[in-house]
Amino acid sequence: MIVFVISIFPSPAPRELRTVNRETTMLGVHMKIVGVLFFWLLCKSLTFGAEQYVLDGSHSEINFRVRQFLTMVTGKFTDLSGTVTFDSEQPDRSQVEATIPVKTIDTGITTRDHHLLASDFFDAEKFPTISFKSTSVKLLGATTADVRGDLTMHGRTLPVIIHVELLSTEKKPGGALSWKVTAHLRRSDFGLRWNPVIEAASGIGNDVEIQMRMVTPARKD
Repeated sequence: MIVFVISIFPSPAPRELRTVNRETTMLGVHMKIVGVLFFWLLCKSLTFGAEQYVLDGSHSEINFRVRQFLTMVTGKFTDLSGTVTFDSEQPDRSQVEATIPVKTIDTGITTRDHHLLASDFFDAEKFPTISFKSTSVKLLGATTADVRGDLTMHGRTLPVIIHVELLSTEKKPGGALSWKVTAHLRRSDFGLRWNPVIEAASGIGNDVEIQMRMVTPARKD
C-alpha cells in the first residue's frame, strides 16, 4: 500500500526572501516616521512667526467716556483676560480674544455702579461678561491696524471695528508688549438703555468712546 502524505503547512521561505521582506517592512516604518516628522516641521514653519501672549488685566487699562448733558462722564473696567496671537512677520494674521467681567465697572460713584449693573441696564447677573473675538486685521501702517471682530455684550453679538496701535516694537523685559486700543460704540445697539422717561431725565448720550491700553507681559507656552 502506498501512502501519500500531503503537508498543509507552508514550507519555510528561503533565507534571501525573509531578508527582503524584513528590509521592506523596516523601510515602510522608516517612511512613516519621516512622513510624521515632515508634517510636524511643516506645521511649525506655518506658525513660526506667530507668538501668543496673555493679557495682563492688572496692568491693562479699560476706560470709557460718554456725554451727560454738557459734561463727559468717565468710567473704567478694572479687569480683563484673554490672549493676543501676534505674528510679527505677517501682522494681518494676528488674532485677539478678550473677556471683561461686567461687575468690574467703576465710575467713581458706587450707587451709580450698582444702578448700571441692575437688570434694567447691564443686567450683570444674566450677562456677566463682555467679550471680543477678532475676525480680520487690516494694516494701516507699520504699527497700526483696524481689527474687525465680534463684540458680545448684554446678550447681543455685533460686528465692530477697533483701532489698534502697537506702542513699542521692542519687547520689554519679560517679553512684554504694549498696545493702545480705541473704539466707538452706540450703547443702544446692544440694548443698553432705560425707558424713555429715564433716558430723557438722565441726559446720557448714546455714543460711547472706549480707550484701552493693553499689556501682554509674556509669551503663552
